[in-house]
Amino acid sequence: MDTSYVDAFIELMGVISQTDGAPRIAGRIFGLLLVEGRPFALDEMAQRLSISKASASTNARLLLHTGMIRQTSKPGDRRDYYELGQKPYSRMIETISTRMRRSAAQVLETEALFPDSAGPAKRRVRQLADFYSGSADFFANWASHFDEQADNSDGAQP
Repeated sequence: MDTSYVDAFIELMGVISQTDGAPRIAGRIFGLLLVEGRPFALDEMAQRLSISKASASTNARLLLHTGMIRQTSKPGDRRDYYELGQKPYSRMIETISTRMRRSAAQVLETEALFPDSAGPAKRRVRQLADFYSGSADFFANWASHFDEQADNSDGAQP
């Protein structure tokens, strides 16, 4: 059976992850778990993605921390398995919101250093902080709305 489309999707998720500033392997792991729809042990994941088990472990922990994947087990098997977490798309949106909120706080800290005599420059820096803050609010609201939609649908989100 030709599965080149699966491999292409997994690689695409890696590239998207890397473009967003996250590790490429983390994106590939997420893509694998999403497209295959089943739990994977670290050794299976490493073999399937042609990466080291250590790299699979490091990147799985990163995704675990964000809630995009979760750890699970199988009866009679001592290995840890990983699968998509609850509502992984909402976790992605929440990550963006958190990043925007952090940026807003950093810009506000710097804006406080500007003297009032900096007038227009200080206002533009404040506008940037407001942009980040408003974007964080938007994404947080969207994540909440997305969760409600997923809860009311027939599995639109894992």
